[in-house]
Amino acid sequence: MIAHSTSFARRGAAALLAIALGLGAGALACKSQGAPDDAGVAGLSPVPAPAGLIAEAFLPTPDATWAKARALLGGPTALLPGSVGALVASLLGLPIAVASEIDGGVPVLGAAVEAPDRPRPRVTIGIHVKDGARLVDQLTRGDGARFRAAPDAATSITLLEPLQGTSPAALGVLGNYLLVAESAGDLTAVGPYVARTMPQAQAPKEDLAIEIPRPALEGPVLKAARSAWDRARGPDGAPPATAIPLAPAVERALAILGDLERARLTLVLDDSAHLRASGTPRAGGGPASKASTDLAVGDVKPLLDLPADALVGVLVRDRAASRAEDVPRLVDALAGLVEGGLPPAERERLGAAIRAASDARGDWFAGGVRLDDRGPTAFVRAAVGDRAKLEAAIQDLLGTAELQPVKATLQREGLRMSTGKTEVPQLEGEVRRVRFEQIAAAGQPGAGQAPARKGSTGPGASASKGGVGASPPPTIEVLYLVRDEGLFASVGNDPASGLRSVVAAPQGESLGGVPAMKAALAPLGSDIGFALVVDPLRLVARRLGQPGAGDPAPVVIAAGAAPAAGGAPAALWARADIAAAAIQGLARLGGAF
Repeated sequence: MIAHSTSFARRGAAALLAIALGLGAGALACKSQGAPDDAGVAGLSPVPAPAGLIAEAFLPTPDATWAKARALLGGPTALLPGSVGALVASLLGLPIAVASEIDGGVPVLGAAVEAPDRPRPRVTIGIHVKDGARLVDQLTRGDGARFRAAPDAATSITLLEPLQGTSPAALGVLGNYLLVAESAGDLTAVGPYVARTMPQAQAPKEDLAIEIPRPALEGPVLKAARSAWDRARGPDGAPPATAIPLAPAVERALAILGDLERARLTLVLDDSAHLRASGTPRAGGGPASKASTDLAVGDVKPLLDLPADALVGVLVRDRAASRAEDVPRLVDALAGLVEGGLPPAERERLGAAIRAASDARGDWFAGGVRLDDRGPTAFVRAAVGDRAKLEAAIQDLLGTAELQPVKATLQREGLRMSTGKTEVPQLEGEVRRVRFEQIAAAGQPGAGQAPARKGSTGPGASASKGGVGASPPPTIEVLYLVRDEGLFASVGNDPASGLRSVVAAPQGESLGGVPAMKAALAPLGSDIGFALVVDPLRLVARRLGQPGAGDPAPVVIAAGAAPAAGGAPAALWARADIAAAAIQGLARLGGAF
């Protein structure tokens, strides 16, 4: 177990050292406050940014940041070096004696340049040392020499070539910077900019800062994001069924990404880890500036009003106009699930039902998931704009399941769908039920002809036995209720209980009454368009059959738009906050594998 923990900690340390490399790009401009007069680079004037610069990162206080990271990670990091110098020497296979040459009080710099001829960019890290010439001597002279010095005349970089075997990375020295890259070619291509130009930059206040300019955003960054989405959609271009609700949002996010003037990523470590991203929309009324203007924002109250036993909660805000724009994409995605597509008339009927439901609901919905010994149960609460219109729209939408192409698709999947009214004890109002029954294995002879499963037909009667991790039940029910104050719905192994709890939570036991959850969500403010909270440790404990184990240790992910002065488009932002207990718990889980 110690070996596993040490391996995990070393991987974490290496990731922390390299985190500045694969992200973002930018141009830092001013002299770093408090930067030392560097005799080793006297006469080495700044050089222009290399063509295709896509990443520029700044780790202002390496020793201090490493100390905070060790405190956050806890246990396994106690086996790692206490200083950045010793950590770097260990990771790079250098003599431990050179650790004292590495200056942990001066920023570590990193830059990445696009490499069209290979899948990864060219990346170089610059680590400040007290005396570059002395470091070269220590590594290349005497009986303990491990490298030979190979000066590169074009860049003035002294390349360090291993005398025996190989090195974990290509190494070089320029001025008072130890340069680290994947290859010598990366060192000579990116190293001069890292060691000669980036030290003139203004040091940020965060533990890590990365600037991403427009050329990178609309070029390689957008290309990589689109490639990832294309892979997720599959060879036929249609998203999997589970991703259909997300498809319009992903497409919109990709359009926004390519329309940003610049973006900034930062990391701050204290008693938690705080990752921030912000983007400035490009002028001209494109997707990014339109999104910043149209984005529906508000506070986190609907999320806090979810049931207290929710281990996952999500809040989404949107306006009627943006929902209307998403309808054609959603229709396309749903129609893509039907073999051969939908004929025009049926397609129009589906679109009309979705448009009506979109118009009738309000500007936010919140949902959550709980786990108990019966399995997972999900619940949703959404704002309602026009109750009567929404009830009719939902019925029209459910009615599209009777369209012959849709019914044939369900039969091929071995499913039968039915709808009706039902009663849920201790819950007033007209509760409706949507039931999906597995009548034959998908693709097997007899699909659509097998008799329905015998047994109780009451709400929640289809819940599987056997606890968390059991096979999905052959019958799944969705229960929903529409009131003036909201649309409530639940699905899973105990939908009746889920529906009761989501209806009662705003005046009863809610996430707002869980101190750790309330404290984690409170800093989000009132500019939220999206928020997600997950309690990973308790989620894992429930899956392991230990429902009472662990205190709440939430992870919060959120996005929104912050108003800008002077009539400029609002800055788009995203953030992730991870509690120390969650980091340490996940580190322990990682070390066990």
